[in-house]
Amino acid sequence: MSPELQEEVSGISMSLAAGMAFGLQPEKAMAELHRRCKEILQREGLSPWEIAYLRSKVEKWRPGYAEPWVAGYAAGLVKGLTKGTLAVLGVRRLSISDEVRERITTCTDHARLANWLDRAGTVERAEDLFRTGTEPDRQ
Repeated sequence: MSPELQEEVSGISMSLAAGMAFGLQPEKAMAELHRRCKEILQREGLSPWEIAYLRSKVEKWRPGYAEPWVAGYAAGLVKGLTKGTLAVLGVRRLSISDEVRERITTCTDHARLANWLDRAGTVERAEDLFRTGTEPDRQ
């Protein structure tokens, strides 16, 4: 989890603990913690681990559940970004060589795949997905 998010959640928890010391009912404190975690979950750019951590607080996940959830979430994200990139290139009727297809389908970097998906709508050739400026984008 990013230090900023960790500090934010810690601050929320500390303030609610202080509130309970001054008479805030524990049920209301938990409801407020859940509400704040749900707000944070609406943000863009959270990592799968951050999403799992926040959801575990809201949904009261049992110990050990987050790890397989994150693995499944990350795999699904990769699959969706991969399919989306290939679909955009296909709809645009760009030729997709076996090398390009393999490079896209074997990539597991979410940020790189998201970038390729964004670029798939504007590149002239599928191979251009892997270029940053004048140099090829290496995995």
